[in-house]
Amino acid sequence: MQATTIGIMTPDRAALVDLIDRHRPGWSLEQAFYVDPAIFEFERELWFPRQWSLVAHASEVAEKGRYIVRQLFGEEIIVVRFGDAEEEVAAYYNVCTHRGSRLCTKDGRGRLLVCPYHAWSYRLTGELQTRQEVPDNVDPEALGLHRVPTRCVGGLVICGLEEASLPDVQPLVDALDGALRDTGIDHARIAARKSYPTKANWKLVLENFFECYHCQPSHPEYFRVNAHEPWTTLASGPEGLDKVKYGFSRRSIFGGRKTQSNDGQPVSCLMGGRSAYDGSETAFSLGRLSFVYAVSDHVTLFQMIPRSATETDVIVTWLVDRDADADIDTDPITWMWDVTTVQDKKLVEDNASGVASTAYRPGPYTAREGDSSFFVQTYLADMRSLITGERTGAPAWQSPIKDCGLQHGEAAEAV
Repeated sequence: MQATTIGIMTPDRAALVDLIDRHRPGWSLEQAFYVDPAIFEFERELWFPRQWSLVAHASEVAEKGRYIVRQLFGEEIIVVRFGDAEEEVAAYYNVCTHRGSRLCTKDGRGRLLVCPYHAWSYRLTGELQTRQEVPDNVDPEALGLHRVPTRCVGGLVICGLEEASLPDVQPLVDALDGALRDTGIDHARIAARKSYPTKANWKLVLENFFECYHCQPSHPEYFRVNAHEPWTTLASGPEGLDKVKYGFSRRSIFGGRKTQSNDGQPVSCLMGGRSAYDGSETAFSLGRLSFVYAVSDHVTLFQMIPRSATETDVIVTWLVDRDADADIDTDPITWMWDVTTVQDKKLVEDNASGVASTAYRPGPYTAREGDSSFFVQTYLADMRSLITGERTGAPAWQSPIKDCGLQHGEAAEAV
């Protein structure tokens, strides 16, 4: 017997609410949540527009006029620096307001953003610069670019799609900006970036990331570096549709290592004004889909990018201090998270293959998968509220057992 799915051509909100209501707390989701394009379309309509997400490091738009083209929940956006001040960064939908052409086709720099179709131009602040060809009965001031909500926090650029739908991001900024700067992110540059396209639903990717029950058998390199060192939570944001999720935690690196390289020895110069290696790691979560892991001499950024019901991109970016050697060897820097993410890609894709089978049934989470279970609970509560308009409180957090080892995502999710 195959699990219930929702009609792809005519999505049925009532059927989705029924699926949510029959979910058994502490168990994984029914098959449809992991494979049905109709549910993914509901998520695109309802859930994704309410999420803040990491889109860039500030060094990617370091000078006035520098712009980059990025993806955000199925939309292409332009992130541009319009002034010299740190906060003078904006993002726009990559759509010309003349006839809808794609405005920028690649990263670049210029005084204006110029459409390649009819050469309509826009100021870096989004207003239409072109005037002479606009019909007399049309107000040029009404033809500015469609802005995307954008904030800079600790050297990172985060965006969301809809101003009216997004939760207030200021609590995240207040809680994390100083701590992010302490790691040196605001004085960093990109050393390497890799993409790990994963043939699996984004929720399977996150469920895997939020637990480390699988780490000892599946990630020998990661486990050798991190073993069972506990996390200390320093700040966390609450759950709920009107609240942005954030987290800030610290732990020691296992075995007296200076950093998370293969041999534990330094891989770059110190960051954040440090005068010595502190042998620790700091973890942050920025919303539900973006994560930061910082050690004394490099920082790793994770972006989870949903593409379709069965495809997710995992983008990993490694930062070093901007004054680090230009020809620095990046292999020791990327080693741990690269080998771990390659392993996770295989694990999650095998998980997705099994979930797609007619034999799949939801299974119980163990105590070591407490964060994955909690994520599923909050996701379902949010989706139900968004569909029905009935606002309910966020599920109560129940901490996983303390001796379960390290979660490679739990650190950022701990509350």
